[in-house]
Amino acid sequence: MVPSLRSLLLSFLTTLCLITSMFLVATRTAMAVDLAPHRAVYDMSLVSADRGSGVSGASGSMVYSFWDNCGSWATETSVKLKLIHTQNGEVDTNWSFASWEAKDGKSYRFHVRHMRNGSQVETLKGTAQRKRARNVVDALFLAPKGKVIALPAGTLFPTRHLIDLISAGEDGRPIFRRTVFDGTSLNNPYEVNAIIGRDSAKDSEKANAAKKLLSEAGFKSEDIRHIRMAFFSRESKTPEPEFELGVDYRSDGIARAIRQDFGNFVLDLTPVSFKALARPEC
Repeated sequence: MVPSLRSLLLSFLTTLCLITSMFLVATRTAMAVDLAPHRAVYDMSLVSADRGSGVSGASGSMVYSFWDNCGSWATETSVKLKLIHTQNGEVDTNWSFASWEAKDGKSYRFHVRHMRNGSQVETLKGTAQRKRARNVVDALFLAPKGKVIALPAGTLFPTRHLIDLISAGEDGRPIFRRTVFDGTSLNNPYEVNAIIGRDSAKDSEKANAAKKLLSEAGFKSEDIRHIRMAFFSRESKTPEPEFELGVDYRSDGIARAIRQDFGNFVLDLTPVSFKALARPEC
């Protein structure tokens, strides 16, 4: 049966309403989560280590910086970690990561440098460019030169993933799963499974110390949710994640506390300072 002009018009209007509704929901989500430009410094310490890990001690620091550049976000992370191994002694690791991410989800750039005991062991650098956000796209590496990683449809870049995570928590969704590419390893992209819960440590000594640091830096009190994330490489054949992260995230994207679980040893990242960075006049 040939559809009538009226039914075609109704179908068109229904489709238009759905598209408009989806756009408004996406716009509300983007506007609702307002990430704070900031710099945070964390002390790193060993929580636990299995006997088979060979790790007997750990200490270090992480400096994380986040900027809002009107049409994009930029981050820098610098890690200095000393692991003490029972058989091989101390291993000093310096790891740095920088990223630039367009807010429209179409462009992403990244650069990773990994040093061990003063020698460079890995450099990763590349870009991803797509015509529409969440389209299928290839991440093209300049280092290692010629490396290409296919990113499936719906892949998020890290800051957009953070915004969607926080938004899911504010909407009361306890489970959030997405494919994420950040370029920090050749095992990207990751399937990231997140469990979002309430702040269970709000009255702890560490939480109160972090709250004081934030207040002294001029940050107002914000809701906090504990987010546990398991990172699975899409190429992995095992059911275990490559690593897990537990983060107490404020609604403005500042991490009050971080726990990194590598399976056979666990590190805590405790904040020692926060600093507000200037917002741009867009």
